[in-house]
Amino acid sequence: MKKNTVEEQVHPFNFLQKKFFLSNATNEMAFFPQMPKEQITFFLNQAFTKKKKITLQLNQLKNRSYLTEATGYIRYTPFKKSQIVLENPLTHVTYLIHPSDIRYIRLP
Repeated sequence: MKKNTVEEQVHPFNFLQKKFFLSNATNEMAFFPQMPKEQITFFLNQAFTKKKKITLQLNQLKNRSYLTEATGYIRYTPFKKSQIVLENPLTHVTYLIHPSDIRYIRLP
């Protein structure tokens, strides 16, 4: 068992980031090219109709300097808004994603 010493600073919420939060380190994930809108729409429709688990790589937002990825299943949105509801049953997290924020779609 590894002991924590003064030299090794352990963040108190480190275990939460690994389990619950989005992965935010750019060096941990591959940087994929921007997919065309038609291809994104096609893959989202296929994932919804076939109930496939997908991973969405999101574009860098104005307030973030890193890429994020979200994994889960697309669910029906009760509103007629252009948002995607992505649910991850393992972590019990629901993401509301705007289609213009999607950079790349892949199977996990």
